[in-house]
Amino acid sequence: MDWRQQKQLARVAAMEAEKTRRLAKVPSIAPIDPFDIASQRGCEVRFLSLPSLEGMYSPEPKPIVVIGSERPAGRRRFTCAHELGHHIFKHGMQVEDLNAQKHKGSRCPNEFLVDTFAGFLLMSQLAVVRAFNDRQISIASIQPEQIYKLANFFGVGYATLLNHLTYSLQLLPEEQAQKLLKIRMAKLVKERYGASANNEVVIVDFNWLFRSVDLDVGDMLVLPQEAEVEEKMQLQFLREIDEQNVYIAVAPGLTRSACLDRNWAVNVRVARKNYEGLARFRYLEEVEADDD
Repeated sequence: MDWRQQKQLARVAAMEAEKTRRLAKVPSIAPIDPFDIASQRGCEVRFLSLPSLEGMYSPEPKPIVVIGSERPAGRRRFTCAHELGHHIFKHGMQVEDLNAQKHKGSRCPNEFLVDTFAGFLLMSQLAVVRAFNDRQISIASIQPEQIYKLANFFGVGYATLLNHLTYSLQLLPEEQAQKLLKIRMAKLVKERYGASANNEVVIVDFNWLFRSVDLDVGDMLVLPQEAEVEEKMQLQFLREIDEQNVYIAVAPGLTRSACLDRNWAVNVRVARKNYEGLARFRYLEEVEADDD
């Protein structure tokens, strides 16, 4: 593809992402749950625990999106938005394994289109600008940990957010992005909070609005010290670090964190690790019964 074709495809992707948000009645300033939106658009969304699977879309006999549950949380969300793009643009049957996905996007117009669609769906320009303004972050002096926290908020990976800021939104100079990409922020954060290599650390601030906090069992949740957890069956307190409380997710289910003084609250949803089954049942303690 030449740059003209990429520019045209990017315009189509951005317009379709905004249309998808409108149809789902999600404000442009809000992050989204791609699993819910895919379901609203008529796709059955299912998780499958296969190490090599990134994602799959099939339109027949009924539309289905399959997500590899062993992939990192941000990757699962992006993959769901990507497969939803294949559904919306009517690309037919698609299977994305881990190795093939690393090389397809830059060469195939359809893959570029749905990757760009996924980026704009998960991180609309208005939502990104609002997130920066709420946190009083300057793009010119943005720090790696700020990028990491914003990536948590949008439910994507550190590199995914950096690339979207640089190439899709053109808010970040490429030279600055390349320096930030060299920093292994996820590894540094896990070391700081004592997380294992296979678990996530999600850092929440009082500007976390519009969507739930999603965790898998074994993941860590970092909350402001003033925020209280209403039900501790899903979350176990570990320690205090830098005026933040660190919890570990120990059981699937739903809970809530709130700070009455700030009139702030957020729902916290915990899924089983490497969950297999329908997306809508991923936070239930009981094993799902098949719909068939």
